[in-house]
Amino acid sequence: MAIATGLGFLNYYERTGFSSQKTIRYYCGDKEEELDTPPSAEENRLKLEEGLFFPKSYRELLEVTHTHIFSIPIVIFVLSRIMAMTHTREGLKITVYGVSFMGIILNLAAPWLIRYASPHFVITFTISNILLILSFGAYIFIPLYEMWIRIDHSAT
Repeated sequence: MAIATGLGFLNYYERTGFSSQKTIRYYCGDKEEELDTPPSAEENRLKLEEGLFFPKSYRELLEVTHTHIFSIPIVIFVLSRIMAMTHTREGLKITVYGVSFMGIILNLAAPWLIRYASPHFVITFTISNILLILSFGAYIFIPLYEMWIRIDHSAT
C-alpha cells in the first residue's frame, strides 16, 4: 500500500511538480491571455518542453473520477479493517477514519472544483493530499507497530 501510494504521489508530482500554478494549468489549460503575451526565453523553453495544455474535458474528469471513486475508498476500507483489529484507542481510530474520509472527498472533488468553479480550489488538492498521507501513515504504521514492536503484557 505504501508503494502504491508513493507511486500515486510520484505521478501527481510528474504532472504538477506539486506546484499550484502547474496544477491549475494541468486542469484549466493555458490561458489565452498567457498565450498573447510574449514569454521570456526561459519560460518559452519550459513551455515548449512541457507542451501546450488544454482544459480537461468533462469526459476526462469523469474517467479519472470513475477510477478513483472506487479504488481509493476500497484501499481505505481494507486498511481501516486492519487497523480496526488493533488495540488502539477507539477515539484515535475514529479520527483516522474521519481524516481519510475527508481526504477522499476533497481528492475526488478537487479536479471538478478547479476546472469548473475556481482555480483557487487548488488548495483542496493540497489539503486532501495531507489528509491522505496522514491517514495512510496511521493505517500502515499503527498495525505494524502492534505486530512487531508493542509488547503485550496481558499474555504473560
